[in-house]
Amino acid sequence: MSFFNPEIAAKALLPKDVAASAATLHLAIHINPALVQVAVVDRDSNSEIWVEKFDILNDSNSDLSQAIDFVKHCNWGDKVFRKTTISFDNADFVLVPQGFLVPGKEKELLEFSTRRESDCPETYMIPEIGAGIVYDLPLHLQTLASRFPNVRFFPSSGLFLRHAVSVANDLSGFHVLVQHGYMLVIAFHDGQVKLTNHYGIQGNDDVLYHVANAAMRLGIHLESTNLSLYGASVSGELKELIEGYVGSVNFWNKGDHNLFSVLIHSLCV
Repeated sequence: MSFFNPEIAAKALLPKDVAASAATLHLAIHINPALVQVAVVDRDSNSEIWVEKFDILNDSNSDLSQAIDFVKHCNWGDKVFRKTTISFDNADFVLVPQGFLVPGKEKELLEFSTRRESDCPETYMIPEIGAGIVYDLPLHLQTLASRFPNVRFFPSSGLFLRHAVSVANDLSGFHVLVQHGYMLVIAFHDGQVKLTNHYGIQGNDDVLYHVANAAMRLGIHLESTNLSLYGASVSGELKELIEGYVGSVNFWNKGDHNLFSVLIHSLCV
């Protein structure tokens, strides 16, 4: 998608009244190879002041470069916000129990799990379960720090897992985040996190396949379990498909499930 398309440029322009209040507001950005979401949140009232979503034309399901460049061309960094957070979809992560998190060994752990070389390994701790997400923070993404001087970066896997843990009252069932070309699956069983993983997808059938395969490996009976759906690629058709196999299927009900990845910043960051 051209950064200079007049219609997109107008939609991406930070409103003047929002910019004027930036020092008291939270700027949240989510980056996926095929989309960028942005939200400006008033933390005092916990309300969204401005929320937008932008589709990025990209043949790759893993390359964030075009989405990052789109963000660089927006005027969102012209003002310094009270808080700025950027989350991103990235398959290079691994969930590690706290006892195995040895300082200086993050790169070794990550590369052993992903079989890919890491640019910059970081750890996002989830104290509620005594574990951390070790993830790769791409060097290209880090260049946004010059545009947003006080920015903090977060992997979507870490934010999603922290959210799932906070709402898994019965400690059973699935939480599934579906983005363009990408899905995250978190499974709870017998009171514990049994699975946190990503899968490449091309359509709704792939989502059902990976959920069913995970249930089979974990010994979970789909017909009697719960599943919650989140993400920009979640649709009524996907919910209807999964309902034919899973006991109870629900959309995220704390906001627009299509904008979950950026709205969750105000809840988990």
